[in-house]
Amino acid sequence: MECKPLLSLPGGVFRVQRGSCEDCPLFIRPARQFIHFILAAVIAVLCMREHASAQVQADSAIVVKQILIRGNESTKEQVILREMSQRVGSVLDIAALKRDEKKIYSLQLFNRVESSYEVTDRKAIVTISVSERWYIFPIPIFGFKYRDVKKPYYGAALIHQNFRGRNEKLMASAVFGYDGWFNLAFQTPKLTDDDDVFFRAALSTSSIRNLNVADAEYDQRVTNGSVSLGKRFGLFTLASFSLGYDQWRITDPRPGRTVSSDGMDRFLTIAAGYLYDERDVREFPTDGTYIGASVVKYGLGESEVDLLRFRLDVRRYEALGDGIALGARAFGTFLNGGVSPSYLHAYFGYDERIRGHFSTVREGDNMMAGSVELRVPILMPRYKVVSLKYLPPEFSVWRYGLYAGFFVDAGTIWYRGSQISRLPWHSGYGAGLQFLLPYSMIVRTEYAFNEKGEGQFVLDFGASF
Repeated sequence: MECKPLLSLPGGVFRVQRGSCEDCPLFIRPARQFIHFILAAVIAVLCMREHASAQVQADSAIVVKQILIRGNESTKEQVILREMSQRVGSVLDIAALKRDEKKIYSLQLFNRVESSYEVTDRKAIVTISVSERWYIFPIPIFGFKYRDVKKPYYGAALIHQNFRGRNEKLMASAVFGYDGWFNLAFQTPKLTDDDDVFFRAALSTSSIRNLNVADAEYDQRVTNGSVSLGKRFGLFTLASFSLGYDQWRITDPRPGRTVSSDGMDRFLTIAAGYLYDERDVREFPTDGTYIGASVVKYGLGESEVDLLRFRLDVRRYEALGDGIALGARAFGTFLNGGVSPSYLHAYFGYDERIRGHFSTVREGDNMMAGSVELRVPILMPRYKVVSLKYLPPEFSVWRYGLYAGFFVDAGTIWYRGSQISRLPWHSGYGAGLQFLLPYSMIVRTEYAFNEKGEGQFVLDFGASF
């Protein structure tokens, strides 16, 4: 039986490989319906989303004459102006100006962002006032790997979050404990003032415990380096390309741990990505759309590693009024190619989790999952100015809030060759409190039930999605 087109579009058809379904790439066959659904949802969002505006009528329009930036002692003005939809010469749009506030705050360079305007003779002077964060951190590092309190790590780093005042990141770190690492990285959102080309370079070495719990615990010595280039289009879209080199070394080689028999895998990676992100506040969104897609090729030339991974992540947040928001996410990752070592498998129980099965580790080549969450404010995000004798001004403005969250999660994971119709789906549902803390920190305390009615307490960090 011939493969059907995944999706018909005006002017052409997006098709998979022709021939029998057995000839299709393995990561496409189990995911055809999922990809079909996601692509249709993406096109519906992009084609049908209303671009409503609170602009005044043309016959009474107020035009932006000037945009002033206040409080940016270190940050260049163009870093802030780059995030704004309001420009000199555009019609003043109060709703758009409020969205610009949130987009500037999402840079995570400022504790507070406020806008105001004055109108004279139908011309407006817009003022953006910011309170800068502390940018240079010669600080100790402490955290929990995979957000698991049983896996602490510690060390030190020198981090500059706003190098040269251009939103450039410069970091060197040495971390010990669970999965320690040494890392050097640099990234800039603009190579020059006249372009929108993103650049990143990183070099690291680390010791990583294996994730496949069915095998005995062992260490993986990993060295990798990468360079990335990306182009930003408008305010919300980024296309990227990266090239990297990975080396994975196992001191006790066994089947499945590496592709090569000697316990040492070396391979190049090449990747392409697409990102559309118009979320209002990235650390805890309550409105907007996020679409992320990437294709990664592991192994080029004569490498024994020869794999292709495709990822798709679609999220939508809808503001329902009074600060209440409904969010939905659907994502999947699919593997195709040769032998897959355990370090390139997909996992639940680490970065991706299903509440109700929060600490249960499940492994496979491919994964699909989704979540729906209702966010209800108990204490809307607000600011407090703290005045202490020895407290630097960069730490004196605190943003905080409190939400109640009600959620449903579901997902499945499988190896290539599995019978798709018999895949078990794992699910969970529950509620909890979501604490929004200064410096973009979020702590969640939740209680979740799985499909069997078994309950568990969840302590997690960051927004669920």
